[in-house]
Amino acid sequence: MSMESRKILGVRVDFGLSVEEVLNMIESNFLTDKKNHIICTTNPEFIMDAQKDEEFKEIINKSSLSVPDGIGVIFAKKFLDKVEKLNRKNIFFPIIAFFSGILLGFHGRSFREERVSGVDLVDAICKLSSERGYSIFFLGGRGRKAVSKMYIGNDKRGNELDVSTQAAEIMRKKYPDVNIIGATSKYNRGSEDDEKTVNFIKNVMEEKGVKRVDFLFVAYNHNYQEKWIMRNKDKIPAKISIGCGGAFDFIVGNCSLPTDFYVKNNLEWLYRLIKQPWRFKRVIKAFPLFPIKLFLSTMTLSNNDCK
Repeated sequence: MSMESRKILGVRVDFGLSVEEVLNMIESNFLTDKKNHIICTTNPEFIMDAQKDEEFKEIINKSSLSVPDGIGVIFAKKFLDKVEKLNRKNIFFPIIAFFSGILLGFHGRSFREERVSGVDLVDAICKLSSERGYSIFFLGGRGRKAVSKMYIGNDKRGNELDVSTQAAEIMRKKYPDVNIIGATSKYNRGSEDDEKTVNFIKNVMEEKGVKRVDFLFVAYNHNYQEKWIMRNKDKIPAKISIGCGGAFDFIVGNCSLPTDFYVKNNLEWLYRLIKQPWRFKRVIKAFPLFPIKLFLSTMTLSNNDCK
């Protein structure tokens, strides 16, 4: 294990860990103490939004682990590694730095194994739970009113399932021994629903005889989910809370992963724009605004500031 923590535009990201190594760290450290740990799945959108939200930035920077969820974050580290080695006194520094970044784009496929996505973590932890019995709770995602009925399944009793409960059902089928004690999308991510949400989770824990949840997955979209965790982490006895964004949607099939063509050519952003044009502002935030801001920041920083 060779984890390297690095600031990208002032936001801490922990590089160098595979999904398996993250699980090892969780088991050997996070599950063995009495602390409430937060794991952030940090992508370019996280970093961009953190530029204008100090509270959000502080949550990420003080989290127990901030994994790189997004090829753009990996590129950013590689780019800063390159820039550190350049002579800033050279009048051609901006041009050399710019083309160094462009050249990195042709090596994108080799960087992908360094990414740790929220979807990968949810799947890997569910598999681990099926083997070790760790308790899991799924919270958030879109409720029944927000999702077309064509995407909503039914449980064995014929009850409609919202996104989180549907995702939980899918993971139970994939890993029959997984210990998912409960799931719900029916509560609002705002503070006005905090008490009701916490009480719901505690009631489920009491019914299942669980004194402390091992893993709490919160899918309220970035920023909202991390702030929800911070507001409620001392109210819910959860060992590890993870903001997992749209992971539940990917699990149930509401969102599809990019095809090989887009992946090989580093065009995931284009795939998402085609499939979800209403996310235009979010897509351009990750590309091209994020790399542009990163490049411009290197023009004013010293080498030590990049580390």
